[in-house]
Amino acid sequence: MAAAQTTGPRRLIVQTAMSVKRWLAPATALFVSHQLCEVAVPVVVGLVIDRGIVDRDVPQLAVWVAVLVAVFVLLAWSYRTGVYFLVNGIQRAHHELRMRVSERSLDPRGFGDRQRPTGELLGVGGSDVQRVAFGGLLFVHPVAELAAVIAAGAVLISIAWPLGVAVIIGGPLFLLLLDRFGRHLRARAEDQQRLTADSASLAANAIAGFRTLTALGATGRAARSYAEASQRARVAAIATRRAEAWFVGVSSTATGIFVVAIGLIAAALAAQGSITVGQLITVVGVVQVVMGPMEALAVNVGAVWARAGASAKRVLSLLQAPYAREPRGGAGPAVDPNAETSGGASARECPIPALAVPVGPTPALAVSGLTGEHLREVSFTVERGEIIGVVADAHDAAELVGLLGGRIHPPLGTITVDGLPLAEVDADRLHELVTAAPHAAHTVPGTVAANVVGVTGVAGARRSPDDALAAAAFEDVLEQLPNGIRTPLGGAGRTLSGGQRQRLALARALAAPAPVLVLHEPTGSIDAVTEQHIGERMRTATAQRATVVVCSNPQLLVRADRVLVLRDGSITAEGTHEELMSTDLHYAEAVA
Repeated sequence: MAAAQTTGPRRLIVQTAMSVKRWLAPATALFVSHQLCEVAVPVVVGLVIDRGIVDRDVPQLAVWVAVLVAVFVLLAWSYRTGVYFLVNGIQRAHHELRMRVSERSLDPRGFGDRQRPTGELLGVGGSDVQRVAFGGLLFVHPVAELAAVIAAGAVLISIAWPLGVAVIIGGPLFLLLLDRFGRHLRARAEDQQRLTADSASLAANAIAGFRTLTALGATGRAARSYAEASQRARVAAIATRRAEAWFVGVSSTATGIFVVAIGLIAAALAAQGSITVGQLITVVGVVQVVMGPMEALAVNVGAVWARAGASAKRVLSLLQAPYAREPRGGAGPAVDPNAETSGGASARECPIPALAVPVGPTPALAVSGLTGEHLREVSFTVERGEIIGVVADAHDAAELVGLLGGRIHPPLGTITVDGLPLAEVDADRLHELVTAAPHAAHTVPGTVAANVVGVTGVAGARRSPDDALAAAAFEDVLEQLPNGIRTPLGGAGRTLSGGQRQRLALARALAAPAPVLVLHEPTGSIDAVTEQHIGERMRTATAQRATVVVCSNPQLLVRADRVLVLRDGSITAEGTHEELMSTDLHYAEAVA
């Protein structure tokens, strides 16, 4: 990560390619061989004509036909083998960079500059990383294409030196002009990718918070926001494609004129008797062959580089983002989710020294003047055994959960757990104080039990998952699984439905021993009957901890000790569910 702090977009593309140089180097050599064979074909054909057909020399004809066959065999083998090395190298570079972006996105230290929506993270980790990895093509194809241009120039110099000089000198100058013309395209590409990412972020966030948006009656506003962002992205995409079409069209036309001019000069030399018939065919063939590499060079230097450079900027904006907090100690030991547990589950004993928590009459959770991108001076406290509900729109809810979980560092305000400021806790120790369960439900490779207690990585992980699974109303699912809590689920948990995965994620959060629990729409994909069961068991399951439930589900809110209503980033109302239903119209509409 330290290297990324001083890396520019172009250097990132180079570094990504160099990380797989043991694959790209042979790929480059093989593609160079392929291009040289392409140039050699018209040369050998010219020799077949001059030394075999024109001179009626059968042995020479046989020799040069055999050479022509050998050139074709080498040409085909070089291309096929080169593709093998190139694809392997690009895919490995893609994987390595994607892992770097994923690790940074999931780093518990979070982002210290701003909150990054899920859609943005998915866009950077997906299409942007792919474009940067495919920038490695610029270190293979252009090299081979340039080799073809140089070889063609050498052949033409041996036949008529003015033709060779025109190719060798005119080619690079032509590329420099195209690179300057491509700056406009690069700017367009950056603008398009930014706007596309914005619209993707809005869509992802709207889907993640669809239930909340529906409850708040804000789906129409969210749809309009997405439509506007999508329209901006569409206009930018059309402008980019138009600029790219002009770029490719101008470069192709200019290249064609350049090559045709050389062909006409060669024809004039043949008419004067300065070159033979075979040499004329060689010149025409070489010119036709070199036309492809020259056009490809123009496109690679322009369009491919423009896209890779724009994406590299976005990738670096994530990799170089400051942390919300810096670690002051080593990372705590991990827990093997498949190790044996005392409850017949999977986990390994993994003692971690306890944090020095102040002792005294302080609330379990105290939030004071919390201000972020959307929140404005939010303050509240939660005692152990107390449950408070929070009703907020999607942006406010996501930011509050991120702040309480320590994933985002607040510009203003403080969060303390048992009197200990959250900002002073090492990123790898946050889980000992706060369990902030995301809205999305994920599983890990391992058994049901391992998914509940084997991934917490804290002291107390050896306890049985039965209580947590019961609190999450997961018993009916266990009855359907062949081996109960010992049933392996696989990485994606495809054997479970969306609601069952969410109940499993809720059980995992309830099993974690942190004194503060933050839940974000924990029953959003669960049917109403099961929601009621979970609501009835919530009090017992959270009796020893401070619990914040950010949702719009009345089955959970009715069991909260009090409910906070967040509107436009600020607390606008507070009371029990019954009180707010009768006194706050906005709240009543949100949870109806």
